[in-house]
Amino acid sequence: MNWMIEQLNTMGKAFVDFSTLMVVESAALIGLALLVEHTLRRYVRAALRYWLVTLVLAYLLLTPFLPVCPPSSFMPAGSAAYADPTTHLAAEHAQAPLSQPTTGQSQTTSVGTGEPPRSLSWQGAVLLLWLAGVVVMAGAVVRRAAAACKCVDSAPNANLLMNDILLYCRKRMKVRGPVQLRVCEEGMRPAVCGLFSPVILVPRNLAPTLGSRHLRAVLLHQLAHVKRRDLWVNMVQNVVQVLYFYNPFLWLANAVIRRLREQAADETVLDAVGEEDGIYAQRLAEVAGLPAGRTVPSLDLVAIG
Repeated sequence: MNWMIEQLNTMGKAFVDFSTLMVVESAALIGLALLVEHTLRRYVRAALRYWLVTLVLAYLLLTPFLPVCPPSSFMPAGSAAYADPTTHLAAEHAQAPLSQPTTGQSQTTSVGTGEPPRSLSWQGAVLLLWLAGVVVMAGAVVRRAAAACKCVDSAPNANLLMNDILLYCRKRMKVRGPVQLRVCEEGMRPAVCGLFSPVILVPRNLAPTLGSRHLRAVLLHQLAHVKRRDLWVNMVQNVVQVLYFYNPFLWLANAVIRRLREQAADETVLDAVGEEDGIYAQRLAEVAGLPAGRTVPSLDLVAIG
């Protein structure tokens, strides 16, 4: 028990030191990145501003792995730090001079009659709270992933006309890989999910209510996300948010990244098809104005919004 508490206290101190440093560093870097992004909003494309904030997020994610030799104050030094503390007592007695008199008190210091268990430090308690938070956040992500898979599996395939429109949009966006189109229930927002086999979900009342041009605008938008590999970035964002849920600056950066991702996807569509910005944006706004129901699970999904 002593050994376990000592290790929790040691790792807890390392975690608190690292977390404090990371929160301060992320506040400075993310604040600077958001300031630059806001300043360049009228002069630089959304895609470049998107990657600017994303690179800052990637740097913060890789921060724990950048130092080759971590500071000794962060990590226990050597394998002896993880050894049973009672072995140190045995080693000290073995190295003591033979002429040193032994008393009954020294002989009673053994494994069975050692010191009482030490109390858990506040750093160790913080470490346990972080682990509990990671488990809760990861569980929520897994539940959303299971709900997303269930939603995709239950959605029927689109008809021939909708697949012909998808084929036309794929040619315009130059997306070569296979992309499926499925029809979900009414009230759900259009979205794309799947890292290796992308699937676009559209509500069954989209085309009958708004028309084929609105369906084409939705498919072009979702194919832009597939072309830009936005779903992979979204997955990394989920992982970062689980590990560093305690950092409010990372939540802010993720929100900005999602906003810029939608703008960058719209830029990709306009560059590919050459439509007027006002008409395309109006169609997406009309699609978003469809009667809302329950939302599509957000893991590995990029919805219109």
